Amino acid sequence: MRFRGKASTGGLVLAVALGVTGCAAPTLDRGAGERGATHGPDINQQGPDALREGGDLRVPIDSLPPNFNPKHVNGARVVTYQLADAILPSAFLDSADGLPAVNESYFASIEVESTAPQVVRYVIAEDAVWSNGRPLTWQDLRGHWAALNGADTRFEVNNHVGYQDVASVERGASDKEAVLTFAKPFAEWQGLFRPLVPVEVTETPEAFNKSWINGPTVTSGAFEVAEIDTTAKVVTLRRNESWWGARPRLDRVIFRVLAPAARADELANGGIDLYPIGGDIDLFTRARTIPGVEIRQATERRAGQLTFNGGEGALLSDERLRIAIAQAIDAQAVTDVVVGPIVPGAKAVGNHILPPGYAGYEDNSGALRHHPDAARAALEAQGWVLDGNVRVKDGRPLKLRFVVQATPTGRTVAGVVTEQLAAVGVRAQVEAVPVERFQDTYLQPGNFDIIAFEWTKSPYPISHDRPVFQIPDGAKAGNNFGRVVVPGIQELYDRAIAEFDPEKRDALANEIDVLAWQRAHHVPLYPESGAYAVRAELANYGARGLGAYGFASAGFMK
Repeated sequence: MRFRGKASTGGLVLAVALGVTGCAAPTLDRGAGERGATHGPDINQQGPDALREGGDLRVPIDSLPPNFNPKHVNGARVVTYQLADAILPSAFLDSADGLPAVNESYFASIEVESTAPQVVRYVIAEDAVWSNGRPLTWQDLRGHWAALNGADTRFEVNNHVGYQDVASVERGASDKEAVLTFAKPFAEWQGLFRPLVPVEVTETPEAFNKSWINGPTVTSGAFEVAEIDTTAKVVTLRRNESWWGARPRLDRVIFRVLAPAARADELANGGIDLYPIGGDIDLFTRARTIPGVEIRQATERRAGQLTFNGGEGALLSDERLRIAIAQAIDAQAVTDVVVGPIVPGAKAVGNHILPPGYAGYEDNSGALRHHPDAARAALEAQGWVLDGNVRVKDGRPLKLRFVVQATPTGRTVAGVVTEQLAAVGVRAQVEAVPVERFQDTYLQPGNFDIIAFEWTKSPYPISHDRPVFQIPDGAKAGNNFGRVVVPGIQELYDRAIAEFDPEKRDALANEIDVLAWQRAHHVPLYPESGAYAVRAELANYGARGLGAYGFASAGFMK
């Protein structure tokens, strides 16, 4: 099998929820200066000749990462993957239809040579080099695999899945060939080396864990790092004049930390070139009034959800209580408030594994449907007796710390869910915390009873979502931030990861999803709107939908 184009088969990246402040608002339509909803990218696609030479693309971000290594446990952030699109290699890129295609800037071909055992040959492009002048070789793939396969636990990686199934990475016919031999079948192998970090980062645990804390050092892409200003919280990339691919039109790409509430004014004043609307009605309404700005919208693999703390000693480690709490939550009502005003008719996400729009997606939420009467009855049966407006058991009121990000969306989700819980006698104590402290101080250490945030997924829903259900090992819990253990789910993942038939793999994914619902692992809520306010002259960028970011092709129209 030769993969020069599309391959069949989504990873998770923590995304910051971006905002909503109200219910009544105009909806996205096909009015003047706006683009209607689409399943493909909505990026004002233009050929290179239509773009002027030069210019800066200025992109707002939520925060700088604590580690710029996208493979480090603290580096799996939206911004590191945005940067990777411009400054790091990747074996595959997401095409416009969301399916992975070989990244021909770095790989001449990627072939499956056999399936028993599974062997994949990567032929690296002859021109591909790193910023220090060293050619990209098979040793980069070997170092990447050795750091991520879990054999050396000193490497603080965000995901072992797939790499741990590879038995060896060896030199092929030349230094420009890497041959992967798998110890056991791994169906979603196209998700490996996305992105690829250099051997300089993977040669020691110290280098992997700490060498990119202050910024990337050795890169390879259409752009290179010009400056990282940690005081101003700005990352500036400049065009890589040694780039062997098609020459980018942009001079620079500038990422700047900017609070969502300030973005509309900054776009209107010419300080940035776009901003994500998410579910923020104010940002949506403002975008419709800014001259020279249009709204672009496309389906994305991103969704809001609630995670429960089921760790040892946590109140919601009691599965019966956790299920009752989940039954009190109406995901569709949350969706109607957060996304409905922008994308009318949006449906709540009904699957933990497969994103809406994915071929095998099924709404399995009926396995734990919204049922406040059942929730009340279950709480009563568990000894949580209503005392005034709050239930009490053994003198202890049923209060849950509900952590959200201090954004409009975070506060709105908190408001809707708090009312729903109050209706069954549960008091949610909302803590709206700063975005920059959210992950390290609250999410990762399990410092919450309930926590709300958004997941961004990739085209590999089995292998990249598995860490969400990882069995905790001491302080290490992967992406299972709630530390809820679901019996039987690991065995299903083992089968799904080794299943090459897409339909059978999707069927196993839906079995996993049903188990996740039945055990109230977490509760999916709303699909992200995928809407962006974009300067109309910006081309080949905006609402990327299921495709890659595409900084190399972005530019401004003549």
